[in-house]
Amino acid sequence: MWISKARCCLITLLSLNSANLFVVALPHKIHQLTSENRADAIKSAFKHAWDGYSKYAFGHDELMPISNNFSDSRNGWGATIFDALDTMIIMGLDDEYNTALKHVAQVDWTVTDTPSKTFETCIRYLGGLMSAYDLRPNLLLIRKAVELVNQVILPAFNTTSGIPSSFVDVPSQLPIISDTIVLAEFALQLEFVRLSQITGDPTYEIMANSIIEKISQVDTPIPGLYSIFWDPRTFEPSRTYITISGGGDSFYEYLLKTHILMDGENTQDILQLQMWEDAVVSMYYSLRSVSQQGDVFLSEDLDGFQRLKTGELVCFMPGNLLLGAKYVNSLEMATFAQELLDSCYKTWKKSPTGLSPEAWGWIDDLHYNTSNILYTPDQSKLFDQLGFIPNDLRYMLRPGYGVGNFRVD
Repeated sequence: MWISKARCCLITLLSLNSANLFVVALPHKIHQLTSENRADAIKSAFKHAWDGYSKYAFGHDELMPISNNFSDSRNGWGATIFDALDTMIIMGLDDEYNTALKHVAQVDWTVTDTPSKTFETCIRYLGGLMSAYDLRPNLLLIRKAVELVNQVILPAFNTTSGIPSSFVDVPSQLPIISDTIVLAEFALQLEFVRLSQITGDPTYEIMANSIIEKISQVDTPIPGLYSIFWDPRTFEPSRTYITISGGGDSFYEYLLKTHILMDGENTQDILQLQMWEDAVVSMYYSLRSVSQQGDVFLSEDLDGFQRLKTGELVCFMPGNLLLGAKYVNSLEMATFAQELLDSCYKTWKKSPTGLSPEAWGWIDDLHYNTSNILYTPDQSKLFDQLGFIPNDLRYMLRPGYGVGNFRVD
C-alpha cells in the first residue's frame, strides 16, 4: 500500500490534471522541439479554433466546423466559452478573455430548452468558472458559480436517497429520476470543495463529499473498484461492470485531487486518499494486462470476467498516477504510470493516421497461440501489425493522452 508522505499542490495544477511532476522518457522525437515551439503551436491551434467559434457560433455551446454552424448540446449557455476561460488566461489572450467575460456576466442559468446534465454542468461550467477564478480572481466568476450551483446543480440532490440525479429540469428546478446513474457522475466534489473554500459556505463540500462516503460503504468484488452502473433509488450497483474508461474515469481521478485540495481538513480528506490508493492497487493486480507484444493496458471486468478492452479516455490515468506518485513518493506507482503511458503513446504512433482510436482491444499470451474465437483472422493480423485491435475507429478529440503526456523529455 502506498502511504502519503507529502502534502503540496496548487489548485491550478489540479485543474490542469498535472502529470509534469515526473520526467518520462518516451521513444519519439518530440524532444527536438523547444518548449517555445510547442507553446506557439498550441497557442496558434487555440486561436484558430477560437476565431472560428467566435465568428460562427459565439454564445452557443459548440462550433460545427464543416457547416460553419453551431449546436447547443450543453443547454445553450456557451460551453466553449466557459471551457476556454482558464486557457485564455494561461495563454495571455486578454482581449479574448475580456470578450468571454462579458458573455459570462449576462448568462441566465434558468433559460434553457433542455435538461441540465448534472455532471457535465459541474465540470464544464462550474469547473471553468473555478479554474478562471483561481488564475485571476474576479468576484463576477464566483457570483455566477453560486448562481449556477444553487439554481441548476443542487436541485439534483432532491432525491429520496440524497444521491444526485443525472438530469435536472431547470425551469422547475426538479430532478429527473432515471433507472441508472453512472459512477463518474458522482464526482462533483472537486468543484464543490473549492467553491466552499472560496465562499466560506460548507454546504457544497458537505453535499458532494457525502456521496463519496456512501460509496465507500458499498461492498464491491474488487476492493476499491466500483461498477459504473448504479440504481439511484437504492444506491446499489445495478450490475458489475468495472472500467477506468468512460463512466468510471472521473470518479477515480477526483479522489486524489480532492484529497490534495482539502489537505488534511477532515476525515473526508483521508478517506478519499485511501479510496484512491485502494483503487490503484486493484488496478495493478486485477485490471493490468500485458499484451502478447508486451504493452500494458487496463482491462475491464464484466460480472467477474476480464475483458481485454480499453479506450482513449483511460490515457488520463498515467497523469493521475504520476501526480499521486509524486504526492506519496512512490517509484512503483511512477513505473506503473510509465507502462500505461508508453502503451497509450503506441496506439497513436502506430495508427495509420497518427490518431488514437476511441476504443481498442488486444491479445494476451494466454490467447495468442490458441484458437482465438474473440477476433477474426483479419483482426488478429491487425494485432500483429499494430499491437492492438481498434474496436471503435472514431477519433473524438479526447484529451487523455495529452493529459497523461503533459511533460515529456
